Amino acid sequence: MRHDRSSAVLLRPAVLPIFATAVALSGCVAQYRVPAGAPAANVRLLTSTDENTSFTVVDPARCPVPARPQVLAGMGKQLSAMGRERSLDMAGRSPEPPARTRERMVEAGRRIYVAVTSAAAPPLPEMRCAAGVSFVPVAGGQYEIRYQRDETASQCSAQVMRMQPQADGGARLMAEPTQQGFRALRKDYVCQAL
Repeated sequence: MRHDRSSAVLLRPAVLPIFATAVALSGCVAQYRVPAGAPAANVRLLTSTDENTSFTVVDPARCPVPARPQVLAGMGKQLSAMGRERSLDMAGRSPEPPARTRERMVEAGRRIYVAVTSAAAPPLPEMRCAAGVSFVPVAGGQYEIRYQRDETASQCSAQVMRMQPQADGGARLMAEPTQQGFRALRKDYVCQAL
């Protein structure tokens, strides 16, 4: 799911570092959790950049004004200081280094909307790029969400791959047939994807 310059936004120079620090350190950002007793699937989140990248879950249930997104994972230079993340021991190996990889559980059996956002770092012009992808995970399934971004954050994309575990511990990857893209720069864009 590729997004072009319409998903990239110029930020004021002073706002980005403050915003990134506030999001990483504040307690006001809700963490995504699989509801108790709900079926779950595992997802490996990958980013092609070392810059701060956030994966959030947007729930369209209250459209036209959806609830505040919940953080599924964050990674990047400043966020790596938050400590090592627990692995779910998913099949295969990440094509990205550990600092660009996270493994999380998501609710299965219903469409989940994941927005991925990152920003270019100085001395480049400060741009933010966002891509959204939704899919319907199956209980016990394993998936990858691959976020690709160019160096200037002017173009980015997100794609869901279904992982089929192999006997040797590896995984066969195939495009997830239920995936759909959506604009993700603002939480209310998810309502347009319905």
